[in-house]
Amino acid sequence: MRAIVLRTNGDPSVLRLEEDWPEPVAEPGDAILAVGAVGVPYHDIVERNGTLRPGHGLPKVLGNEIAGTVTSIGSEVRSVSIGDRVCTTGFHTCGACKYCRTGRETACQSRRVVTGGYAERVAVPASALVAIPEGIDFATACMLGSSTAVALGALRDVAGVKLGETVLVTGASGGVGLPALEIARAAGARTIGVTRSAGKSAAIREAGADEVIVAGDGVDFSREVKALTDGIGVDVVVDTVGSRVFTPAFKSLGITGRYLMIGQLFREEISINPAHILFKCATIHGITNARRDQLADTVSLVARGLIHPRVARTFPLHEAASAHALVESGTLIGRVVLIP
Repeated sequence: MRAIVLRTNGDPSVLRLEEDWPEPVAEPGDAILAVGAVGVPYHDIVERNGTLRPGHGLPKVLGNEIAGTVTSIGSEVRSVSIGDRVCTTGFHTCGACKYCRTGRETACQSRRVVTGGYAERVAVPASALVAIPEGIDFATACMLGSSTAVALGALRDVAGVKLGETVLVTGASGGVGLPALEIARAAGARTIGVTRSAGKSAAIREAGADEVIVAGDGVDFSREVKALTDGIGVDVVVDTVGSRVFTPAFKSLGITGRYLMIGQLFREEISINPAHILFKCATIHGITNARRDQLADTVSLVARGLIHPRVARTFPLHEAASAHALVESGTLIGRVVLIP
């Protein structure tokens, strides 16, 4: 079958189409999907270039934001059937450990990243699949598990955003940033989006930002945030960028604020005086992915028209390198998607 194969880390040119990649084989708990669409998040960029090294060997096929149709199932699968339209969470888990049994499946010590979506077909553990209705196309559905559902879980279930609070979102034009703004506004929060590009301001406002701050790398935007909040700061920070904006974003956090760390796009490390956390009575949460129930809720919200995930552009599978280059350029708003 046709697949985009990563054999060495590097720039987008290392992504090569191979015509004879082995067909996936279903283990007893797996389903085989005919891939309808696969998202290209920044996670794929940092895995391709070597910034993220998740313990895998090369060669491999990238792609963990997958939507498609079930074509066959393993002997132990009961949750999906042949012909079902499904999308994936970012991880699959054991389902039996103390974390999985207490609603913390994203912390499962046996969790494994879903992968292999840059291909015509892929084997995926059925525990990572959620059904999607006919009204949601594959290009929209593929991004839900690792972007929109992550934003929903972070804001609703971790931060507990309340009516009247203020939420700051970094990387506001990205796959997690846009739905985070929309969800926060739907919860009754005031929203502030941070972006590097003034040209994206209108789209960020359209997605749900009450205010937009344009700030390049290294710019301390916390003064603008404090000015917008009468010197108080925000109740919640949704950080989809990481180290490069951490200092100004944390300075923007108010007393008893919640800092949601969702992305780390660069290799730089950060330093912080623990007293700054202590005297703010702040909490910092790492958000790695969404649970399956959070993805199911997200699918329902999208189907009802309450959340509007944005597909920026689609590419055929053989143009994966061009898709990666476009994502790295930072010029688009929303998710780039490959269509096998």
